[in-house]
Amino acid sequence: MQVVCVILAAGRGTRMGGPKALLAWPRPDGAALPLALVHARARLAVDCESAVIVTRAKVATILASYHPAGPCHFVSSAAPDEQGPAGSLAAAVAHLDAREPRLAATDAILISPVDCLPASPAVVAALRATLAGGGSRTLAVRPRHGGRGGHPVLIRPAVLAPYREASPPPLRDVLRGLGEQLADCQVDDNSILGDVDTPQDYARHTGDVHGPRFLAEWSSRVDSD
Repeated sequence: MQVVCVILAAGRGTRMGGPKALLAWPRPDGAALPLALVHARARLAVDCESAVIVTRAKVATILASYHPAGPCHFVSSAAPDEQGPAGSLAAAVAHLDAREPRLAATDAILISPVDCLPASPAVVAALRATLAGGGSRTLAVRPRHGGRGGHPVLIRPAVLAPYREASPPPLRDVLRGLGEQLADCQVDDNSILGDVDTPQDYARHTGDVHGPRFLAEWSSRVDSD
């Protein structure tokens, strides 16, 4: 199964104090990496053929400087803020469409907001197995833990059709409309419920009690436009 990972990271991070895509996320070796790239590298190392990070133009430029050219692509979104993640997903679809026949050859799209915790390989493997096991009857799979839905979500390319329209709908509405073609995948990993929305979330997940840290250069290179 060929899978493309789409990371939605175009939010301005008002509650966090800066772009969540550029949050300094600790690694086992003690170094930090932008959170958007932590998501991308986790997927490229194990279970996805390519990754698409959708963010604002200036943030995309910074992220690209941390990652060599290759299977990780940086897409700039100019969607209005009121569209939220739906606007970012539309930008990703436009990018994938422009890279035909890549989208036609892709079996599934893994969609992950940047402000959730990077998924474990076991979670993604479970989603892939559920989608493959459902055959043509299943168009999307979402992970669940303790009765709650989480991230990321794995979908067939056909589900992306509404994101070619002028006013793309929220993904939750699209998934709800799939009815029985949306499958739930029960997992033991409660990290699928983890959010990185606020400074308190950042401290809880990273252990850094001094407040959110961003790449040192972000404040001088990213303005509030």
